Amino acid sequence: MAGATPIDLLVVTVDRRLLDQLIQLLVAPRSHGLKLLSCVQTWSTIGQQRTIVKHVRIRAAGNQPCWRAQVSRGIDTHVDMPQTEDSFGQATRAAVLGGTTTLIDFVPPMAPGQRLVEAVENRIAAINASAVIDVGVHPMLNRADDQVLTDIKTVIDLGCTSFKMFTTYPENLVTDGDAWRLMRAISDHGGLPGFHAENHTILGEAQRELVDQGRTGIADFAASRPALAETTAINTLCLLAKELGSPIWIFHVSGAAALRAVTDARAIGVEAYAETCTHYLTFDDTVFTGPEPWRYVLSPPIRSRADQAMLWDGVANGTVQAVGSDHNAYSLTTKRPTATDFRELPLGAPGVQIRTPMLWHQAVNVHGLSVGTFTEISAERAARALGMFPRKGAIRVGSDADLVLIDPTASWQGTDLEPSVDNSFDPYADEHGRGRPRHVLSRGHQIVRDGEFFAPQGGDRFLPRSPRS
Repeated sequence: MAGATPIDLLVVTVDRRLLDQLIQLLVAPRSHGLKLLSCVQTWSTIGQQRTIVKHVRIRAAGNQPCWRAQVSRGIDTHVDMPQTEDSFGQATRAAVLGGTTTLIDFVPPMAPGQRLVEAVENRIAAINASAVIDVGVHPMLNRADDQVLTDIKTVIDLGCTSFKMFTTYPENLVTDGDAWRLMRAISDHGGLPGFHAENHTILGEAQRELVDQGRTGIADFAASRPALAETTAINTLCLLAKELGSPIWIFHVSGAAALRAVTDARAIGVEAYAETCTHYLTFDDTVFTGPEPWRYVLSPPIRSRADQAMLWDGVANGTVQAVGSDHNAYSLTTKRPTATDFRELPLGAPGVQIRTPMLWHQAVNVHGLSVGTFTEISAERAARALGMFPRKGAIRVGSDADLVLIDPTASWQGTDLEPSVDNSFDPYADEHGRGRPRHVLSRGHQIVRDGEFFAPQGGDRFLPRSPRS
């Protein structure tokens, strides 16, 4: 005991009482068996907010390993749960073991004749039946008829305040006219319209040219979905948003041109938000000519190293509001490693389990960003934009006690992290880094201890969110 190495714990919060409660939780013998050695309090300013910073030194009892920790939260704004082949129970367990405390899933597109309200209620019931952490939803809209327009207010009142529409994929595509009607209805009731933004006709022409040239190998996939398609769609949608006075959320911004389109829209007064994804911040387009390129076929495609650098600049300077995993857990039966034609592969890859460790490693270790910036991009910016703040995204009295204790010295490999579904694949399997969640609290209940999951408290886990004022 006397020779145990002390643990340095840096805690940043705006509330002294909550901070003291957190320290007591950490040193409580029933939870960790840690002994408080010293606590030095200072003041600091993060952004415009004056905060308390406590440097806490604690020591492990007996033979427990010692480690330094950072306290954070994790909000994944983009997951496609059982639309593929995992379940809410499996996927949310994998997420929380990886340090994510809140997910925003999607309500699947409405079936022919189905009411939007029915689709939303079905999804909420599935979440409450098996999810182990809080899950909100973005309803997907694939029609703009009068019934859907009427139901939009109802689902916003249920707490589903952000939506997703597609400008491509024929079965779910909304036209510019549809987008206009849906955006107006959503924004009129305090909601946030969001888009998968790729111009469908440009995609069609790009693919036709490749097919005519006999270029359908996976190495040609990125050329089939050029950045021009993304920026054209973003520009059009942001002009609609400006005319309507509506905010707009752009899902999975993939590179420099798309991000520039969002910032250009902001320059003319559009309240435009940019979400990027873990894979765009981790990989570049050399994956399409490397080993097992089929794993990286997703949409929009992974782009160049220069595009990735621009996205990291956006993370650092606040241009990017969120990082989602865009989790799609296909089995190896559905997404076949033997495929040689990119048209044969479904678009998407799993990643809910690695979002927080990879984001920490890349942000703090590789790009030298501060812990404060990591905390902002991991949770706070998204919580503010998506109607969750201050219930989520903050450590303060009145907020949910969703806390992730990260050991910044712990090394990991992609294969160390629990997958959300058996018989799947992992594009991050060969990746490695430093910084791994050790303990996770959800609503004040510890559900991960020393990297191990144990049964959470019962209760509904659907997360209603607030409309915009």
